[in-house]
Amino acid sequence: MRLKQGLVGMLVVVLVGVGLWMLLRPEPASPLVPPSPPVSVRVEDASVPEVALPVEAVADAGLWLTATLEGAHPFAGEARVGAAFVIEGDEGWWEEEKRQKTISLVGPSSLEDLANVREWMKAPATASSQGGVVGPVAVPPAPRYQVVAFEPDGTFWWADFVPGSLPKTGTLDAGVLRANRPTGVSIRLDGARNMEGTFSVRIERDVDPHDAERASALQPMLALVNPDLGWALVNRSPVPLSPDADTRLAPLPPDRAVRLWLRAPSGREGGPVEVRLREGTVTPVTLDVARLFPEGVGRSVTLRGRVLLGNSSRSGGRMVSWPGGEEPVDGEGRFTIPDVPAWQTTRFNVYRGMKGEGRPEAPSMWDFDFTPTEEMQGVVDVEWRVPLYRWLVVRMDGFTRAQLKERTVPPYPVYLLERRDAQGLWSAVPSREFVPEEDGMAVSLLEPGTYRVQVASAPYASRPSSVAQMGADDTSVDVRLSPAPSAGPSCEVHVTHQGRPVAGALVMVGGKYRSMPPMRGETDSAGHWRLGAVTSDVLPMFVQGAGNEWEGDGAEACRRSGVVEVRL
Repeated sequence: MRLKQGLVGMLVVVLVGVGLWMLLRPEPASPLVPPSPPVSVRVEDASVPEVALPVEAVADAGLWLTATLEGAHPFAGEARVGAAFVIEGDEGWWEEEKRQKTISLVGPSSLEDLANVREWMKAPATASSQGGVVGPVAVPPAPRYQVVAFEPDGTFWWADFVPGSLPKTGTLDAGVLRANRPTGVSIRLDGARNMEGTFSVRIERDVDPHDAERASALQPMLALVNPDLGWALVNRSPVPLSPDADTRLAPLPPDRAVRLWLRAPSGREGGPVEVRLREGTVTPVTLDVARLFPEGVGRSVTLRGRVLLGNSSRSGGRMVSWPGGEEPVDGEGRFTIPDVPAWQTTRFNVYRGMKGEGRPEAPSMWDFDFTPTEEMQGVVDVEWRVPLYRWLVVRMDGFTRAQLKERTVPPYPVYLLERRDAQGLWSAVPSREFVPEEDGMAVSLLEPGTYRVQVASAPYASRPSSVAQMGADDTSVDVRLSPAPSAGPSCEVHVTHQGRPVAGALVMVGGKYRSMPPMRGETDSAGHWRLGAVTSDVLPMFVQGAGNEWEGDGAEACRRSGVVEVRL
C-alpha cells in the first residue's frame, strides 16, 4: 500500500510539473503528436495480466500500433496489446534447423512463430457506429504483436500481427479485426436448491486434433477475456455454480466438446457429462444432481488428529498435506482438517521439515491413510505416529576405505540394503537414508530383521558386508566390510567392425541390480575397454560405434575367457 501511495504521489508531482511546463513552454515546432498511450506494468506474481492506468507519454515515443474493430454496434469493452519476442537461444536453434533441413514438415514455419507475449498493455479503444478503433498505443519494436479486444458478454476480437520490416518510428496497422461471438456453455443446476453448500463444476476439454493449433493459440487470448475461467481450464480447478440462476462459462476455446464433472459440496464428483460445442454459440445444459449422484452427494467429516514421533508424546510433524490442501501442525502435534470425504480413503502426508547434519531421527515425510466407516459422523479423532529410524552401520578400516576409493569412479561406490527372508533368501529392500560417516555408512531401517549391505564399486562388481540381526529393541547395529581380494577375475570388451578395431565406441554396462546406475566408457585406439573385476552373474551391455549398435549379455564370455568380443 505504501508503494502504491508513493507511486500515486510521484504521479501527481509529475502531472503538476507537466502542467507548469505547458503554461511556460514556447510554441511547439510541430502539432502532430499522437494520442497519449497507456504505459504497461509488468506483474511478477499473477496469472491474470494487470495493467496500469494511462499516464501522459512523451511525444517522441517512437512506434505506435492501431487496429480497427468491425462490429454490428459501437464497441463497449476493453482492449489489450502484447508485444511478442523470441526467447534467447530459440533464434540459434531456428537458424540451425533451416540450415540442416531445406523443407520442414513439422514445427514452426517461421521464426516469428516462436515469439511469445511477455506482458500485456491496456490499449485505448474508441467506439464507432460499426465497432471501434484500438490505439494508437505505444509499442516496443518486436517481430510479432497480438491484439485482443472484448466486451462483457464474451464477444472478442483478436489479431496475430507480424509486421515484416519494422520501422523505428511510425504507426503499425494491424488491420480490421472481425467480431467473434463466444463459444461456451450455460449450466442450469437441477435439484440443488435445498442443499447446503456450493456445487461446482470441473471442465475437461475435448480438443479436435485437426483444430488443436488454432484452439491452443486462442486460449491465452480468451484467458484475458475471462481470467477465472481461463485459470480453471489450465489447472482443472472447479468453477462455482449458482443454485438459483444459470452459470455462463464463456468464452471457451472452439473445441469439439467439453466434459463436465459436477462436484458436490462434500467434494464428491459425478459425471462426466459431455457437451458438444458449436463455435460462436453458448450451449445450454442441465446438470441433474439426483441423476449424477445416484448414491447421494456424499457426506464429509472433520478430522481432528494428532501426529506423534515414535512412542513419545513429541510432535511428529510440521504440516499435513493431502490432495485438497494442507494444514499446519501445532507444537503438540495437533491438527484439524474439515470436509474430509467420508465415502473414500484419503491419503495424508506428514511433513517434518528439512533434515540437518548427521543421522535424522525419523523420515522427513510419512504417509497415513484415513479410511472412513459408515459409523463415522461429524468429528473423527485419529492418532498417527511417525516411526523412528533404526540404523545398520557399515564399518570399514582405513585400508578398506582407501581400496574402495581407488577402485571406484563417481557415482560409485553405491550401497544397497538387503534383507533375508524366512527361507534364507536375500532380496534388495529400499532404504530412505544413506548417511556417510567417518569410518563407513549408516543405513536407515524401519523394522527388525536380518540385514546386510552390498557395497558396489561398479554395477557388475559388488561384495556383501557381514550379516546382522536387528532386534525389536535395537536402535543401531554394526556390520563390517572386509577388504576386497587383491586380485580377482578381470574382463575387457573388444569392439571390431569388419575385422578392424573400433576406437571411440560407446560402451554401457549394467549388472544384477537394476537400481544401480550403469557404467559407460569409450574404447581406446585398439578398440578395447576394460571393465575390471566382474562378480555379477548377469552383464547387460550396449555398444554403439561405426554407425552400428549391439546389445547382449557378456557374463558368460567374461567367465570363460575374460574378453567380450563385440562385432558391429
